[in-house]
Amino acid sequence: MAARGAERDTDADWRELGETQPYWGVLTHPDFRTENLTPANIEAFYESGAQYIGEIVGQFERLTGTRPSGKALDFGCGTGRLTEAMSAYASTIGYDISPGMLEKARRRQGKGVYVDALPDGPFDWINTFIVLQHIPPARGMALIEDLLARLAPGGLLSLQLTIWRDAALEPVAPRGWRKLAAPLLNRLRGARLQRGVIFMYDYDLSAVVRLLNRVGIEEATLISTDHGGHHGVIILGRRAGTTS
Repeated sequence: MAARGAERDTDADWRELGETQPYWGVLTHPDFRTENLTPANIEAFYESGAQYIGEIVGQFERLTGTRPSGKALDFGCGTGRLTEAMSAYASTIGYDISPGMLEKARRRQGKGVYVDALPDGPFDWINTFIVLQHIPPARGMALIEDLLARLAPGGLLSLQLTIWRDAALEPVAPRGWRKLAAPLLNRLRGARLQRGVIFMYDYDLSAVVRLLNRVGIEEATLISTDHGGHHGVIILGRRAGTTS
């Protein structure tokens, strides 16, 4: 769903999804809805994470000549789909705000440690995928800055966000008195929607790159993403300096 203003408590939405649709909330495919889950579907869900991380590691090797190692953070880990896969390369901590999703991740007793408080760094690899796109940009930019502060010198970054959308997904611009009242109307609409709605937000890529440059990520590769007409990038980079 397109964004309806920054007043929405998106954390509450994800806590609700963690209780009702913990796998579908991560990958919105019918096979991963709670009512359709089978052991084979769950394994396919986690295998998709291993495939994605394998591709990211391959990109890092081409970009930097090295692959991730050391200590890693998976921000917005959900049910551990990527955390498990990252653990094949680095000692990985998965962080999320959804108790229901963290319960599913821990129950698998796979690799990775799962926490509900953002751990201190420094980390040799920080990853976040299909997470920031569901967080209002004003808050998301502060989170990106916080994550970058936890990235070790020489550390690797894989960060995904959305930056534009197809015209059909653009909200209709209000006119007349509705334009003046738009902030209030957006808050009221957002408040009336039930919990568990998935919102999509677009970020200013130039502002994100500015944050990266300020912490010493001067060279980065962008990989385009498209989630149902919501277009974004995966940013791969390495912070200047040498890991200890």
